[in-house]
Amino acid sequence: MEIITFCYILALIFITYIDCIMKKVILMFVALAVICSCGAWKKSDVAKALIGDWEIVEAGGLATEGGFEKATISFDEKEVHGNTSINNFFGEYSVKGDAIKFGEVGVTKMMGPTPEVETAVLEGIGAAAKVQVTDNDNVSILSAEGTTVLKLKRTEAPAE
Repeated sequence: MEIITFCYILALIFITYIDCIMKKVILMFVALAVICSCGAWKKSDVAKALIGDWEIVEAGGLATEGGFEKATISFDEKEVHGNTSINNFFGEYSVKGDAIKFGEVGVTKMMGPTPEVETAVLEGIGAAAKVQVTDNDNVSILSAEGTTVLKLKRTEAPAE
């Protein structure tokens, strides 16, 4: 009888222990799912916020006025194109979280009145590392060091 009681007590302790571990494991998986989904939500928010047409109002600390055209940049799902104030540019980009990376950028080659603005725009694209969304109509592109390399103002939101 004592052996049966002892086995019964051991079985209860084992079941309680397993039940406690299972609850912790399930809780850990739920917490992990919540954390992962929060990160994925943020990624899509930044990527979605960029899509559309933007005026580049500042590049490398310089106002972008005075060229042949306004300095602009437009983001599609994976492609980017725009104007440096003199020349057109085009290429690809990717966003992961708030990190941005531009691929090779092609540029037309005309001379114009604001080569310093064009240089600042292209250097800003080359140095871009992070997107800082101020609000729906204003975005800053930052370098890896955290310096603002491009300031953007929305000109046209994408059609929904």
